[in-house]
Amino acid sequence: MIDLSGMKQNLSKLPERTEQALMAYGNTAAAKLQGEAQMSRTWTDRTAQAVQRIKGYCIKTGTGVRIYLAHGVDYGVYLEFAHGKKYAVIYPTLRRKGPEIMDGAVKVINR
Repeated sequence: MIDLSGMKQNLSKLPERTEQALMAYGNTAAAKLQGEAQMSRTWTDRTAQAVQRIKGYCIKTGTGVRIYLAHGVDYGVYLEFAHGKKYAVIYPTLRRKGPEIMDGAVKVINR
């Protein structure tokens, strides 16, 4: 007779392990998004606040993992939407890197 108790125990931990792996991947991806956005900004930096306060972060939600990229200054919305979006950095970064991040997340889930 084959003892499957170890296999059963490992299978029950699979969702938890997948979630942990996704969170680790999400934190790494958020940090990369943050760095990419900070480097690709198109505005002239006067105080360094707008660049330093662009933040990428990852949180666990009820249905999975969510990655954010956001301005940390109150005039960030101005940088994103004024002047015909000439100084936008958040949305262009997400459009450029989003498919790559999603492909990586799928690979994490499929492991």
